[in-house]
Amino acid sequence: MYPKLYLSAAALLAATFFNAQVMISKTTGSAHQNALLDVKDANKGVIFSRAENITTFPLFNNTQEDYFNDEAPLEGAILYNKEDKQYYKYDGTTWIPALQLGGWYNPFLTRRKADNSKTWNCVGVQVPNPFPPFTPITVSTCSILALFGSNSKQTISLSPITNRSQLLVNNLNTTTPTSGADNVIQIPQAGLYHISGVTGFGGFSLGSLGKDATFWVSIDVSYDGGTTWSTLAFEETKLYGGIFIDLGQGGNKSASVSASVTLPANSRIRLQAAVNTNSVISTFSNSLDHRETFVNIQKLR
Repeated sequence: MYPKLYLSAAALLAATFFNAQVMISKTTGSAHQNALLDVKDANKGVIFSRAENITTFPLFNNTQEDYFNDEAPLEGAILYNKEDKQYYKYDGTTWIPALQLGGWYNPFLTRRKADNSKTWNCVGVQVPNPFPPFTPITVSTCSILALFGSNSKQTISLSPITNRSQLLVNNLNTTTPTSGADNVIQIPQAGLYHISGVTGFGGFSLGSLGKDATFWVSIDVSYDGGTTWSTLAFEETKLYGGIFIDLGQGGNKSASVSASVTLPANSRIRLQAAVNTNSVISTFSNSLDHRETFVNIQKLR
């Protein structure tokens, strides 16, 4: 009935009771001494269970932070996801893709979210424009600050909390000393690091008249305990402001930045963000959701 299976039930039972080894093969030979199951074939592979996407995985639950229920007895299970064409392993709490090392068990990773929310309020005055197309010019407090190079920058305070369900870990044993009124990250060991940061913004602007709102984010480093800071990387995201009013929720507006850099021990890292808009009235704040505002630090060597 099953011509492709070259192992009889009797042989399977014998292997189970006598040496706990099973070999499936078209050729002669014996199972490797360290293998419980040894599949041998010179030109054919093994097909394991395949799912269409993660929504069909065992224990899928979209109400959970990590989308899966916990079940310790299933730890070690593997499953192929046809959607992104890779295998996943179950670690007792969630399914982890094979092509990325799970942050919880990566000994060289720290991931922190925002500890509090900063607010950017911009107030502008529209003045007549004598030149075509005669669109009124708005001069706002945020644009004036940008002229002097400050861009209304504020440091995003980073939380010391490690919460596995929110992908927050501190396997690098970093600390969060206070720099001014904000918590930054202090790295204990020298090495080559890849650092990435994302800030999600929510808020609104009124009377933007089609002008762009700009969201900045930067990663800064201090080598002297937070006395002086230098920018490692800087990025900006522009969002079309609409004619009259632009409403948004956290995460709909975001800016991200990353850098790879060699750092000495006790270097400090901070995430800064800023908003610039020429709207008559606007107010924005950074999201506290761990999926929208966070810093990720990985030690490469």
